[in-house]
Amino acid sequence: MSLNIPISQLLFRITTLIVFGAAVHICIILIMPHVSKGNAWSRLEDSAKLNELAFLDPTTERPSPIAFMAPDVRYAICRYDLSNGPLQLRAPLPNDLWSIALYSQHGENYFLISGRDVQSKAVNLLVVDDKTIDNEKQEEQNIGAPGKAELREITVAAPAKTGMIVIRAPVPKPAFAAEVATLLEQAFCRPITFNQQASRSQ
Repeated sequence: MSLNIPISQLLFRITTLIVFGAAVHICIILIMPHVSKGNAWSRLEDSAKLNELAFLDPTTERPSPIAFMAPDVRYAICRYDLSNGPLQLRAPLPNDLWSIALYSQHGENYFLISGRDVQSKAVNLLVVDDKTIDNEKQEEQNIGAPGKAELREITVAAPAKTGMIVIRAPVPKPAFAAEVATLLEQAFCRPITFNQQASRSQ
């Protein structure tokens, strides 16, 4: 028994199946980060308390809590929750290679800054859950002498109340590992009230 299906109708059905399959595939890709228990946020729940800085050594962390951890880089990570107010991150940026990246809870990078960008010895980030602040027009202030300032203050609007901050501190040579670790330990991450905001650079 043969099926006398017109070619045009057969092609239409095949095309419909392909489009439907592609749509399902895309939906799965978009949904997985939100339902997966294996993302960095979940893996760091035991080692990184909320609104506190945790220091990671890629040579000893097994399995790696975040993707692509380089053995010649030291990391500090802050899982934050802005439900009770903004968050302050203070970190040194001694050279162009140090960087600070902000991610949503599901891993989307929404802010990145390096020592080369700020041209200051340290940065003070105020992370707020405020959709009225445009990341393209962030509030910035230099504190210190002209040129390479002592401190750069930046206000960043987070896309959601929860997320993660990653500080990357490269170690140029093994002999500098202790020096890099000491500098990185000067960083801190903490909740801040609006009353404290005026004095956060002191």
